[in-house]
Amino acid sequence: MPEQFLRILGHVPHPEVVLIIGLVFAAVVLTLMLRARHAIAGSILAVCILALGFAPYASAHALRSRGVYHVQVMLVRADQSPVYYAQLKSSYTGEMKVFEGGWRLDIPAQTRPTDGKVSFAASVKDEFLKGSTTLTLGDDYYPVVTIPLEADTSAKIRGVVVDDKMAAVEGATVSVDGFPDVAITDKKGSFTLSAHAGNGQMVEIRAQKDGAFGHVTAPAGKTAEIIME
Repeated sequence: MPEQFLRILGHVPHPEVVLIIGLVFAAVVLTLMLRARHAIAGSILAVCILALGFAPYASAHALRSRGVYHVQVMLVRADQSPVYYAQLKSSYTGEMKVFEGGWRLDIPAQTRPTDGKVSFAASVKDEFLKGSTTLTLGDDYYPVVTIPLEADTSAKIRGVVVDDKMAAVEGATVSVDGFPDVAITDKKGSFTLSAHAGNGQMVEIRAQKDGAFGHVTAPAGKTAEIIME
């Protein structure tokens, strides 16, 4: 409970302003109650108002004195559905703790990076998703970081095109199904092409030259061989 209470109060913006407003409001209430000859009730009400105004200010100082950032990291897909199982790395060397709904990284203030920036990178291999973001540590000791995950399209597809006699085919046009960009094979029949997919994701590759065609299904990031017929 104390941890949750500090977390809530720690997110109150401008605690000094809240304290000043509380002082002014308490003074006004106390003055009005004294004029109405309700000194005891006025004093109690003023004390309550002061306590409410002072709580965010005190909690902010308590968090600074404890000097530990509790960073919560959440992952979401493009449709905003949460991701609970992923590989998550950070530029900070501390241990990433898993809890219900996400991850948590505790960073003592004395080990805070000089520029205050901590980078996060996440990937979901089974869904070929990845994402990254950078957090700048400031006055909020309970920051929440949300990383949107998108389809990984960074992989390349490399390979060679040969004829039915296994001789290299030069000048063949190679493409990945569904995408307009092409590669032209060299003297050795070799090609390199963007797979428009993540490493290990299966893609359909086609090659053609002078009426001859060939195709193969291969994992992105690997080497493929296409036989022209």
